[in-house]
Amino acid sequence: MESINEYGILAEHGKAEGGRRLVGMHEHPFYECYFLLSGTRRYLMKHTVYDVCPADLLVVPRHVLHRATTLGRGGYDRYVLYFSDAQAAALSAFLGDEAARFFEGGCFHLPEAAAERVHAALEEIVRTSARPDGLTAPVLTHLLQEIALTALRYGTRREQVMSGGADKVQAVTRYVSEHYGEEITLTSAAAMACLERTYFSRRFKQLTGFGFQEYLQRTRVLAACRLLLETALPIGEIAARCGFASANYFGDVFLRYQGLSPSDYRRRNRPSPLIPQQ
Repeated sequence: MESINEYGILAEHGKAEGGRRLVGMHEHPFYECYFLLSGTRRYLMKHTVYDVCPADLLVVPRHVLHRATTLGRGGYDRYVLYFSDAQAAALSAFLGDEAARFFEGGCFHLPEAAAERVHAALEEIVRTSARPDGLTAPVLTHLLQEIALTALRYGTRREQVMSGGADKVQAVTRYVSEHYGEEITLTSAAAMACLERTYFSRRFKQLTGFGFQEYLQRTRVLAACRLLLETALPIGEIAARCGFASANYFGDVFLRYQGLSPSDYRRRNRPSPLIPQQ
């Protein structure tokens, strides 16, 4: 998804039967709220694994890798709400000092009445967006404010998954997010987690929904995207800073995940002019 809509707010309602996954691991330049109506999902977000249950609202910051997988064989029913930087700025002004608590991301569990309020607001966003009129923009903004206020006032933070080696896996994902420019291998990651290599690889896949190497590459590509847009560094230097052995290998991996070469991505997306980073 490259854009939301002219209002900067978009809600989608989706269901899946028998555990079919709707969306794989991804990131986007928008903020996201994920609200589960039924089913149970395991959600990797911001290097943390959550088991998400009905009445849970996840707040996902922009440009953060995340992925949901289904626990068990049952289906699920969920809403996803996206909103733009402009809407986030307006929401921050509205929430004041409490805004940081909302935008830091994480999982809010809502009591029944609060969950019903969020559900109703999401349904209204879908209806309002489908039949726009002169008041659509303020109505959508008001509904987003209602959802954020409800989460902050009535929600309680759901703890991350820490059982079955999840704490060790999360420690590795956090390390990767901070040291992606260094040499990291599956063997060194398993040693960091104090787990046998094969078991670590299998457990990483079970908990996060994707392989360790894919997670490492996507983290590096995401870091490269930021450097491509925010600096004027040469492609080769960006490759080296992000942990790629060569510019050619960087280009191949970047194209696989972004669908563009690094230079095309920079040309199409970056603002100008840029100040070279020292």
